[in-house]
Amino acid sequence: MSRNRYVGDYRLVESIDGRGRIRTDYEYIGAIYTYTGGAKDARRLLKRALAACAAGWLAYAGALIPVSAAMRTLWVALPFAFEALPLGLTVAALVRALRAGDRLEHRHADQLANRCPACSFLTVLLAGIALAGEGVNLLRGVGMLPGDIAFGVCAALLLAVGLHNHRLWKQVKCEKEDS
Repeated sequence: MSRNRYVGDYRLVESIDGRGRIRTDYEYIGAIYTYTGGAKDARRLLKRALAACAAGWLAYAGALIPVSAAMRTLWVALPFAFEALPLGLTVAALVRALRAGDRLEHRHADQLANRCPACSFLTVLLAGIALAGEGVNLLRGVGMLPGDIAFGVCAALLLAVGLHNHRLWKQVKCEKEDS
């Protein structure tokens, strides 16, 4: 992956401010992307995905609050702790896309097309690993605490959020606008 992938999409613009200093700003000159299925439907789907992510964050916090044997077991706690990364990246991409409106820059369209599906897959994978680890704890006879029920429900909700968002990404497509 290139660090300067979108550098050709911007141009530096120099201007002089009120104090006589040279101010350097940037201007987007790259291709404009639009939603293929219509902007109204895409915005509705993006808002649904954002609401699902908000529910995912509530489930994430809800699983961490009660004392549970799951969060004291490394193979359960570690994947669950890393669950915050794909959730955060998804929320950031969704907020950027919603703020951009109907016309997206190249990097925003790229995030919706590539990063968001990968993050939803990671959400499903990590929640599934945490649930499987909780099942292994149950089979091993580890002393379960009342918080383990809350952990299991919250991890299952995170799994459902990831599956829901993964289905939505197939409906939200962007294409380069003809100029």
